[in-house]
Amino acid sequence: MRNKNIAVLMTALDSPEQADILRGLEEYGKSHGCNVAVFLWFTGAFEKDKHNQGELNIARLPDLNLFDGVIVLANALHMENNRRQLEDLLQPVNCPVVTIGCKIYNSISVGTDNYMGMKRLVEHFVVDHKMSRIHFVKGIEGNKDAEARFQAYLDVLEEHGLPIVPERISQGDFYVTGGELAAREILSSDLPFPEAIVCANDTMAITICDILMKKGYRVPEDVAISGYDCSLEGQSHFPKITTVRSRFKDLGSEACRVLLDILAGKEVEKEILLPDEVVLDESCGCNNENIAEDVDKANGAGGADFFHRQLVHYMIMLEKNINEIKNFEDWLEAFKYFISKMNPTEFYFCANTNFVDDVFRVGTMVQEEMTAEEQLAYTSKTDVILAYKQGMFREKPSFETRCAFDEMFMDTEKTKLYIFSPMHYLERNFGYFVFVDSKFPIANILYVKWLINMGNALENIRRQTLLKNAMKRLDEMYVRDSLTDAYNRFGMERCFAELKRKGVMSSLTMQLSFMDIDKLKQINDEYGHEEGDRIISAAAGILQKCAGKFCVVRYGGDEFIVLGAVQNEQEVKDYWERVEEEIVCYNETTKKQAKICISYGYELFPIGNKTYLEDCINIVDKKMYDNKKGKRR
Repeated sequence: MRNKNIAVLMTALDSPEQADILRGLEEYGKSHGCNVAVFLWFTGAFEKDKHNQGELNIARLPDLNLFDGVIVLANALHMENNRRQLEDLLQPVNCPVVTIGCKIYNSISVGTDNYMGMKRLVEHFVVDHKMSRIHFVKGIEGNKDAEARFQAYLDVLEEHGLPIVPERISQGDFYVTGGELAAREILSSDLPFPEAIVCANDTMAITICDILMKKGYRVPEDVAISGYDCSLEGQSHFPKITTVRSRFKDLGSEACRVLLDILAGKEVEKEILLPDEVVLDESCGCNNENIAEDVDKANGAGGADFFHRQLVHYMIMLEKNINEIKNFEDWLEAFKYFISKMNPTEFYFCANTNFVDDVFRVGTMVQEEMTAEEQLAYTSKTDVILAYKQGMFREKPSFETRCAFDEMFMDTEKTKLYIFSPMHYLERNFGYFVFVDSKFPIANILYVKWLINMGNALENIRRQTLLKNAMKRLDEMYVRDSLTDAYNRFGMERCFAELKRKGVMSSLTMQLSFMDIDKLKQINDEYGHEEGDRIISAAAGILQKCAGKFCVVRYGGDEFIVLGAVQNEQEVKDYWERVEEEIVCYNETTKKQAKICISYGYELFPIGNKTYLEDCINIVDKKMYDNKKGKRR
């Protein structure tokens, strides 16, 4: 029986809470014959919208209908715009969808009882500590978990006859920024200082605790503080944060169980809530000595230290290497070195078809005129830039589907965890990374930093390359003739200077030929100047087609110079034989009445310090005109 394939859409895997959910989901899924493909992004309410769009773009990569089912970690969808975009993506999906945290459309949802958990915590302050001045710091507006926690606060105050004071309510965001804003509001308020500050999560509680302690307030003697989520940071903090512990790992396994039950045709409840547990600790004046050890074990913190030290070392090496890099090929070599040192079980760097040409070689104007949708788009096929498996880089053909569904999921002997992350700079999509059964992306803020650095590095190389190409084009315009694309006199001076530089260092012989188009005035008079320009362009094209290592210069209206280093005179004779053959072919095949006819002369010159271009031209010019006169006789 084939393995089932489950798609997981999620953000914020750097947080221990989200990591625990994924661990539970992965363990249950793998043990029940499921591959788990995580499409991961990192967005925040205070980040730039273009960056957020580049991140969320990874959710558009897969065809979700190719999967047996989809699990969405909606508990961390703090941005309303992100939630709406996911709703639009999920609307046409035919396979079962289970959400964690809140419903999307008519999905089955699995969550924790945030309301009862927060209610018991606030009651602890009111009933056990006899407090009445309780300040509340909310989570992101519109988030279901945040709203449930806030409603519990309001209900406890009402049930105990305590006034609800709007000035004792701060709008937070689940992040450090929200905690900082709330701390400023509390410190600047004219109300009596609160007895307790109840925060919607541990991050804001830790932030407020640190700010108040720096201001001289004692926690919990002057003010009690609590959070929610029972994070490792909160339990490692001084004082340890009173909080509520959600069964995050159980959330993941329960969501996976429900999805598999749906696939098996079993009846399931529309909404499943797991109970949360109040954890009383130092920041409210109570204590639980064993909880920090429990959280530490749950997150595997002890074993992660060496991995993180090693990771930091390799990331520093990578950043040092890419700081000096100016092209994509060198970046790729530095990147390969980093991956080899990390030695993941399996890794892919995938990009849109024609990635290198489209990103690094298409002109500036074309790239800058692309719409956001065009920049974000994934192509129907996928180029594999790098494939690493079992300690070796492997040649991998292009995948036939955007997320390599058939090819990457073909191994049915062992179930795997795939983590897809976007590679981008703002709205410019470079592709995506896939780590297979790797701990690097999980509960690791360094992974977020690494992704951003890689995107920034590629964007920097892209800009340098475009600038270099633009400067090259400007330089070409300076040294090239606009009609024929042959060198002009400035280009000729540059070619000669390079020949002379090499000739002085090692003995070289230069051939210099002077060519003139015969009867051009007659062509202009009979057929017009447009036809004359066509003849000039055609002649220049033939000279350049046959040139090889020689430089072709449009010296005047109908005059051309060809110069370059040679070993002997035969090379020059061979060149002009090729030119004459091409002219005959052109004159026979062209439908125009005007034909190309030329006269030329050449001479060989030893190159030295006293070799002057003007002198050489004068000598060869005379030879050419002698040949032209000979034709007239």
